[in-house]
Amino acid sequence: MKLRHLDYRYAEAVLNHPTFRVSKDEVLMVLRSAPVPLLDANEVNPKRGGVKRRKRKPRKGDPGARYFFLPVDQKALNAHLDHEFKKLGWELQPPIVGRDHTGGPETGLKGDYKKGRLQVEVQFGNMARWYTDVFKFQLSYSLGEIDVAILVVPTQAFANLIDENVAYFERVSRELPWAKMSLTLPIWVIAVEPTSYQPLRARYEEAARSFTADRLLAGETVVPISFAERLIEEPQEEEQ
Repeated sequence: MKLRHLDYRYAEAVLNHPTFRVSKDEVLMVLRSAPVPLLDANEVNPKRGGVKRRKRKPRKGDPGARYFFLPVDQKALNAHLDHEFKKLGWELQPPIVGRDHTGGPETGLKGDYKKGRLQVEVQFGNMARWYTDVFKFQLSYSLGEIDVAILVVPTQAFANLIDENVAYFERVSRELPWAKMSLTLPIWVIAVEPTSYQPLRARYEEAARSFTADRLLAGETVVPISFAERLIEEPQEEEQ
C-alpha cells in the first residue's frame, strides 16, 4: 500500500528516537506490504462473501434505483494485519485500563496493537470510531502506559470502497489539529491506500455487471453508479 502521514504534536520526532525506531519501522513495513483483499464479484449475496452494495435513490430519468459497490474485504484485511503484528511480537487487543490500575470502575476498552510504550489503532470502520480511538490513546497516555501513538486510517477514495461513512485521512487531518487542548499526546496519523486502484475497479465493475444481470432476471432494472463517481463521492460530514 501507499502511505501518507500527519504529524501531531511532533509524534514523528518521538518515533524516530531509538526507543521507538524499530517499532515504527515494523508498523511501516506491515502497512506497506499489506494486500487489499477483495470480495467475490460473482456471488450476489454479501452474506456468502459477495461484494457488498448500497442503494441510492434514482435520479430524474433513471429507470430504477442506483447502486454502488464495496469490493474491499475489510475482515480479511484486519485479519491479515492481526497476523503480521502478532508475528512481530506485538500485543493484540491490549486492555486500555489494566488490572493493575485500581481506584476506578472496570472498563472493556481494548486497543488494537501495543509494543512497549507505543499503541497503534487501525480504523477502517465508521467515522465516529476514530474519536473512540484517540480517546483510548489519551486514556493510555494519562495512565502512564504509552508515550506516543499511531492511528491508521484509509484515504477518502479508499474508504469509499470499504463502506459508507468510514473514517478517512482527509477528515482526520482537518479535525485533529483543533484538539490540542484536549489531546495532549503525540499521534502519528498514517493514511493507507492501494498502490493501484485498477484491481478494485475491475472487481467493482464485475460486481456491477453480475448484480445488474441478476436483477434483470428478477424483472428489476437497476442503475450502477460508476467506479469513478463512487471514488470521489464526498462522505457526509455529520454522523449517521
